Amino acid sequence: MQNLVVTIYNRTRTKVPLKPFEELLAPATKILLREKKLRKDEQLKFELSLIGDTAMQTLNKTVHYKDRPTDVVSLSYYEEHSGDNFVGEIFIALPYARRQAKKIGQSLKEELRFLFVHGLLHIFGYDHMEPKQEQVMLALTYEILER
Repeated sequence: MQNLVVTIYNRTRTKVPLKPFEELLAPATKILLREKKLRKDEQLKFELSLIGDTAMQTLNKTVHYKDRPTDVVSLSYYEEHSGDNFVGEIFIALPYARRQAKKIGQSLKEELRFLFVHGLLHIFGYDHMEPKQEQVMLALTYEILER
């Protein structure tokens, strides 16, 4: 049984392959089983929504009180998940991610994979507010991406 189950919504007009996201579920599951001591028989569900900059700006203003778009926002319900095992939502601003990928010289696919894992780790309680937290989160991100 796959422990992590994602439902993906593309709310943009841009066609985006879903396989790169789905391929990350198995390595993410292995690492989260190890790090978060998840139950092997528990299926945890979350959503990924690919959205535009305007929708992201509205979300970022509501969630983080910052009136500007950003690359990724996660809403975590992991600590409080119950019967349906719905643990969170990841929102990625596709236009923002495209600009960011170009700026740092990597493909959109790789940027989206990075943001997806980053958002998923936020759902499970990881953060990067402090340097030590950031080190842990980045190490786990790259461990998942490289599997």
